Amino acid sequence: MKSIKALSVIVVAVILGGWLTVQLLTVDIPIGQTGVRIQQYGIFGKKGVVQADFGPGWHRDLGPIDSWVGYDSTVQTLEMTKQARHGSSAGEDDVKVQSVDGNKISLDVTVKYRIAEGMAHKLYTDTGSGTKYRAIVRNEAEKACMGRFGQMTTEEFYSPEQKRRRSKEVFDELTASLEDNYIEVIDVLIRNVEFDPKYEAKIRSKKLADQEVELNKSMADAERMSGKTQVIEAETSKLIAIITKEKEAELIAMEATTDLQIAKIEAQYKKYVTEKTADADLIADQKQAAGQRLVKEAEAEGERLRNEALAGAGGDIMVALEAARNLQIKDVTISTLEVDLLDVTGMAEKLGVPAEE
Repeated sequence: MKSIKALSVIVVAVILGGWLTVQLLTVDIPIGQTGVRIQQYGIFGKKGVVQADFGPGWHRDLGPIDSWVGYDSTVQTLEMTKQARHGSSAGEDDVKVQSVDGNKISLDVTVKYRIAEGMAHKLYTDTGSGTKYRAIVRNEAEKACMGRFGQMTTEEFYSPEQKRRRSKEVFDELTASLEDNYIEVIDVLIRNVEFDPKYEAKIRSKKLADQEVELNKSMADAERMSGKTQVIEAETSKLIAIITKEKEAELIAMEATTDLQIAKIEAQYKKYVTEKTADADLIADQKQAAGQRLVKEAEAEGERLRNEALAGAGGDIMVALEAARNLQIKDVTISTLEVDLLDVTGMAEKLGVPAEE
């Protein structure tokens, strides 16, 4: 039991000792920071600033031997604006520029920048610790803006294209000037331009006068164009009338041509119908005549055959049949002893039918 307690105490002591060692002999560089280590004594290396940047994480910190300085490694913003408490400085911090024609102009400028990667130790060597580099950025930015925008006339400040061109020039100049200070420029933005109130009124009056002049020119042009418009309208009306007449004549000619073609087609149609009707009538008459001839021939043949039939025994039979039909017998008493009603042949002979040989 005592051994377990002793072991527990040892483990706790080791853990506590390790934690204290880490806390006392290391430094934690947070995310978004870059560390610079300065060796105060040349015991574990060359004395002075270590020629390397240290990123986020745990690094050695041997008490009085090492000292550390941290720098912001993210993109930083310099706001130079006329609005108090809205920029990087508490009061008004806008860039004041004088144009070529002598007017005072206020610029709100935003500069995006950061410490060049791997150059924080160089920056420390040149400027020391703290945020002295930010003052350098502001001074260089103000100087570049005053130099480049000071080359513009007041009228050019109204041109977006001119402002973009000068902003690019400021960006290029600032990039070159801060490169030696180990600062990387990301962008330069001109957010607002304000003119002297007196000049604003003057410009407004000038713009109104220019607009009035342009309006008068437009009205004069409109008057001149009105006369031209009337001439054009008259010429157009005349041209329309001519075109209308030409179209009407063309339509009449087209109608006459169409009527002639229709008449020709109708004549051809009637001729065709007449010819086909005559052919049909002729064929019908021929067929009717042939039919009548056949009927006559059939009737003659029938009559001939009838005459031939009547000339022989057939004629006697027909006479007997006719005599039988003409008998008027109403109430006759016949003795079956003298007359055999079933002797059809005998009865036929009595009516004139010749007996069979």
